[in-house]
Amino acid sequence: MTTSASPRARAKRQQITEAARALFLTQGYARTSTDAITRAAGVSKQTLYTYFPGKVELLSAVIAQELGGHAPEPGIAPDPQTNDPQTLAELRTWLLRFARRVTSSLMQPDSIALLRLLIGETVHLPELRGVLRRTLPAMLINTVQALLTTCAARGLITAPAPDLSARMFVGPIISFVALDGLFGDAPPVPPSDAALSTLVNLFLLTVNSERTFHDPDSNT
Repeated sequence: MTTSASPRARAKRQQITEAARALFLTQGYARTSTDAITRAAGVSKQTLYTYFPGKVELLSAVIAQELGGHAPEPGIAPDPQTNDPQTLAELRTWLLRFARRVTSSLMQPDSIALLRLLIGETVHLPELRGVLRRTLPAMLINTVQALLTTCAARGLITAPAPDLSARMFVGPIISFVALDGLFGDAPPVPPSDAALSTLVNLFLLTVNSERTFHDPDSNT
């Protein structure tokens, strides 16, 4: 699989993942063949395998896309311009943007429909469990954990167990996706900025040694 990040390579990957996503959404993962994906994408099998070793890796890329850029696609190096908070206020901004982007990306009707299909198929396809775990909760937790570890090393926060702190932050975000999306009766509606802002502020209290945090959006 190529690791090239050239515009042409990215366009080709996008062409393939969009075709796969449409087929996974309409037919499910198990009933979607690589032959069907190549036909829908208008590429050869050789081209498909140049970018993705198999259907599992392709599904991982599709799910990564659903996350709106918060999970790196397989074979693509992380963006070197990743935000790097230098202050507690900048960390708050990063966390708020993270929460907003994840919920708004995953709580689209098509995204919820795709996740429902995939979760249903895990009963008969155990290998899907690992894919969903790696590309959803685990990837989000690892991303936040790495950030918290860096911020703790700089003395911005106190996080003796960054992995658990990351779970404390990602868990509530995923609860919106699960309770108001996957298991909701009405069309999914992402949480408001006010709700996410409060969630971030409450989380920061758990990693702020002073146990206080001034919300720059508050008038008090």
